Amino acid sequence: MKAFTFTYLNNYRNHGQNAEQSIRFHLTGEILKADNLRFDKGADVLNFQVKSAKATICKGTDLEKYLDLDASTAYIYATRNGTAYIMEKAEYIAFVKAFGYVTRESEKNGGAEKIRLRDESKKMLAWLKEKLK
Repeated sequence: MKAFTFTYLNNYRNHGQNAEQSIRFHLTGEILKADNLRFDKGADVLNFQVKSAKATICKGTDLEKYLDLDASTAYIYATRNGTAYIMEKAEYIAFVKAFGYVTRESEKNGGAEKIRLRDESKKMLAWLKEKLK
């Protein structure tokens, strides 16, 4: 795992969209509107899928199967203080298994199961720092 620091742009109310746009700006210099492209059609930024606290990781509960279809080849967790942790697939799976949980979509959205990240915690930040190479 590797990490870099970035500055939040805060152009959205949604924390996840802010994280994605801020990381895109840091890595490419571009400020683009979030595209909501399907996970199997393209990555969020370059080859990265970007997630932050409380993010939905995938629909369903089979993370490995989901990632086999994912167009991303690496994963970034963006902390609230502006640190981006870059993970390879195996590291990301371990991270999600440690800090994700199974929940359901709202009934309005069909009620299907999904995996979601917990809120950012001292334990999560310590885990990420410990895994840095």
